[in-house]
Amino acid sequence: MTTLLIYQNTVTLDRERHRHLKLKGQDTLRFAAAVHAVPLVAVEFAEAAREYPIVFARGAAVDDKPGELLCYALTGLHEGENLYLDAAGRWAAQYVPAFIRRYPFVFAETGPDQLRVCIDESYAGFNDAEGEPLFDEAGEPAAALKNALDLLTDYQRQVQLTSAFLKKLDAANLLMQSELRADFPDGRNALVQGLLVVDEAKLKQIPVAALQEWLASGELGLLYAHLLSLGNLKQLVQRMAPLIAAGATTTISATDPAPATTPAVHDKKRKTAKA
Repeated sequence: MTTLLIYQNTVTLDRERHRHLKLKGQDTLRFAAAVHAVPLVAVEFAEAAREYPIVFARGAAVDDKPGELLCYALTGLHEGENLYLDAAGRWAAQYVPAFIRRYPFVFAETGPDQLRVCIDESYAGFNDAEGEPLFDEAGEPAAALKNALDLLTDYQRQVQLTSAFLKKLDAANLLMQSELRADFPDGRNALVQGLLVVDEAKLKQIPVAALQEWLASGELGLLYAHLLSLGNLKQLVQRMAPLIAAGATTTISATDPAPATTPAVHDKKRKTAKA
């Protein structure tokens, strides 16, 4: 789960270079306007499943080996459109994924078990005049930066736990290729491809001992949260329908491939899960 998506100009946070940098809160999350699939960590499944479809997808293949398994909350039906932002750039859902909340800070891996704190210098809330300072007069992290570091540290821990869960899920061979199709009142449709979902038939065939292990670890709950969340595709259709009716969007299906680490949206017709 290394994709940065929303980060445009990521640099290492430096106590000298950024000694006087301040963080001013913003009323808008427009930086996420083009994100149609937000990375999730496993601990978020219970909350996210109430409002988003949770899906799995593969990252780019490495040395002819299958790519890493990743999980996402779908926030759009085609590239470049986040249906969970309102006209003012506010997040129009009760739960905001941690990937969004940690912005404009992020950890960057510099080696095995080595991380450095980075920021997106293009973030509109950074300046030298207004807001909360990142460093105090002694050059030590101030409250705003300490809070950010706490969030980043917890998020990184959850990323590692999620990676272990996804490897276990991958090894169990419980996933199958799927597509999600959304039909609109005007006859057009969007088809989200490149998805992996849990195969319920295979899930029912898990040996009792393995099933008990998944249950005891809480991972069985994650699988069912994912399956229940797929019904939220209807939310995406409902969110997009007014935009279509108002002529605010013209792109229903995209033919350009998506980045390797996110589900792609196309106009091809194949067997699908339909909303």
